[in-house]
Amino acid sequence: RIVDFLDCCPFGIGWFIKWSYLLQLRFAPWSYDLTYRLWYKMPSAWGFIVRLDTFVSARRIQRAINDLDADVVVSTYPLSSLVLGNMRRRGWLKVPAVTFLTDFGVHPLWVHPSIDLHVATSQQAAEAAAERHAGETSAPGPLVADRFMPATAGQREAARNQLGIADGERAVLVVAGSWGVGDMVGTVEAIARVGAYHPVTVCGRDEQLKAELEERKLGTVIGWTDEMPKLMAACDAMVENAGGLTANEAFAVGLPVVTFKPIAGHGKDNAEAMAEFGVTRYAHDDAELAEALAAVTQPGPERHEQIERARALFRGDAKSDVLELAILRDATEIPVPIKLPKAPRRVSTIAASVVLLYGGLTLGAQGVSAMGVGVAQPPKQSHHRVYVGVRLTNAQLADAQIRQELQSLDATAIVDGKTARASGSSVRLLAAHGVDVGNGGWGHGRPFRYLRAQSDVAKAGDTLKSSAGVKVREFVPERRLDAFDQMWCARRHQRLVEPDSVFKPERLPAKLHDDKVYVLDGRRRTPHALEVALQRLATELRAAGLSAQPLLDLR
Repeated sequence: RIVDFLDCCPFGIGWFIKWSYLLQLRFAPWSYDLTYRLWYKMPSAWGFIVRLDTFVSARRIQRAINDLDADVVVSTYPLSSLVLGNMRRRGWLKVPAVTFLTDFGVHPLWVHPSIDLHVATSQQAAEAAAERHAGETSAPGPLVADRFMPATAGQREAARNQLGIADGERAVLVVAGSWGVGDMVGTVEAIARVGAYHPVTVCGRDEQLKAELEERKLGTVIGWTDEMPKLMAACDAMVENAGGLTANEAFAVGLPVVTFKPIAGHGKDNAEAMAEFGVTRYAHDDAELAEALAAVTQPGPERHEQIERARALFRGDAKSDVLELAILRDATEIPVPIKLPKAPRRVSTIAASVVLLYGGLTLGAQGVSAMGVGVAQPPKQSHHRVYVGVRLTNAQLADAQIRQELQSLDATAIVDGKTARASGSSVRLLAAHGVDVGNGGWGHGRPFRYLRAQSDVAKAGDTLKSSAGVKVREFVPERRLDAFDQMWCARRHQRLVEPDSVFKPERLPAKLHDDKVYVLDGRRRTPHALEVALQRLATELRAAGLSAQPLLDLR
């Protein structure tokens, strides 16, 4: 039975961990790399993480293990390994626990001294785990599905014909996991620059990435697929950025692997470790990428040696190591696989965990948003532009002159839910004239932050759609945002906008800077005062050599 550790976390915590991790990789990879490296400096600090994760997930893990009456438990995820190791140390988990180290670079959080066996994909990784105080280790090699095997000449020819790869053309498979994270566009462009290669790019579930690559007409572009063996058979090499399962699958089929632009944290560690083992080539720039692809996409000693080194990883069978431990339960007559203490959990521990979680969802989210994580940002190539939104009242929405000024300035009209309900026809007319309309929230707060975010994002957005016929794409809160806003924006497909500056009609900024987000709050002012302010803002922008863009153009 397969159990997702994140599903064992209550209250949607697992979903939040996955979502925040994706946000870090996409928008602030440096922050993930910073926290990843921090554990190398302070490995003893993982005790807190172990206790917190055990407290949160232990009951559901116990239920899953007892429901199956498991004889052995295997972890392929660092956090679950720490929890299982802690349970073994405390005597709660009675049956053996195994960690399968899927990474070539062994992070400190992968290892717990009370885990019975750490199984590694390479001998070097097993030795690294032992140095981090793992108990017993083994290195049987990667574990991949049986369908990943060297292709016959006929299978290769059929796969190439189906993908439209010409005879003699060298094809490069480009992968980045199911999320399509990392600089995929830059990678494909680099491959196109360095030689006459046909990129075959697998975008996973990232439809936006797929659309962008198709628009640029860079080779063959594929979305989510379960035909990786066929794609590998058709290609001459694979370029990847994380050193994960797909790299192991390529090793099994005999497809040379090149790592380029690795993702932060474990991606960089795996890139260095695999290159050191000689099973991949690590290209640090375009020149090294050109050199690596030239060496491994055509027959020769370098290609042959790399393929053979990768095949040599498959020394044994990890399943055998696991099954040997499963037999121990019968020998030791263990009645139940896991049993947690019946003593009630301490109120102080519960309170501390709740405070920690609440702080992470509020103050923590505000902190990372200040670094640009989870909020809309100007496009990377944006220059000499500012992004402008204007908060409006019912009277201002009905004013034809203000409508004209917004249209001329190309600014976003920010309308809250209560205003949209009262002035739906005015909002509809504004949108008909090509003015972008953003969600300004509901218009009043609620005491519980989850419900407040639901009202501001979902309820206000639904009201704008039903009353004014406008489907909003941006949410611009007039307060400090938190993770509940980010969650609801993700669910309702609204971009969360945090202005760099908010000002009143009579207090325009002394200096305007490009690539900044400005919000003019015209509420509690007359339509004439707002009209004058919009005209002054347009004049200031022209004087500064800047053009205004709607918030819709943020990414």
